[in-house]
Amino acid sequence: MPEQDPLAQLRDIHLPEAISVWPPAPGWWIAGVIVLLLLSIIGRLIYRSRSRNRYRTLAVKQLVRLEQYAGQPVLYLQHFNQLLKQTAIAAEPTIDIAGLSGKEWLNFLDVSGKTTQFSQGAGRILNDGPYSPSAPELDFQALQHLGKDWITRHDFRNYGSSK
Repeated sequence: MPEQDPLAQLRDIHLPEAISVWPPAPGWWIAGVIVLLLLSIIGRLIYRSRSRNRYRTLAVKQLVRLEQYAGQPVLYLQHFNQLLKQTAIAAEPTIDIAGLSGKEWLNFLDVSGKTTQFSQGAGRILNDGPYSPSAPELDFQALQHLGKDWITRHDFRNYGSSK
């Protein structure tokens, strides 16, 4: 019997199969679920924020439309005052805003807008301007700017404490 080479009886080296991409390891499943939850929470927060502040966006659009009354000061002031009241009521229906007038109304606007421009600045014309029989002298641009600032920045949390 001829002698055989023992190395010839060995098999070739077998490499393991390539690692499959699917199914992912449990850690990737957990990471995916966490990412989905975070995206869901962020989406919900953005939606609630936009829904909660939608009245502000609509009020700013209405404020821009008031420019059509720029040549009619009394009419402009009436619509401007009405817009501010509607905005305040839409934002905080639990406060009795509709009944405010005169100095109380201007004080409310100052405190909620964190300004003094309604009682001491361009906004003081709202005290009697809308009810004036003659056309009052007003700074249209200053009122538009003041109205936009108040609409975008008002906050009623401080109103009850300084009343």
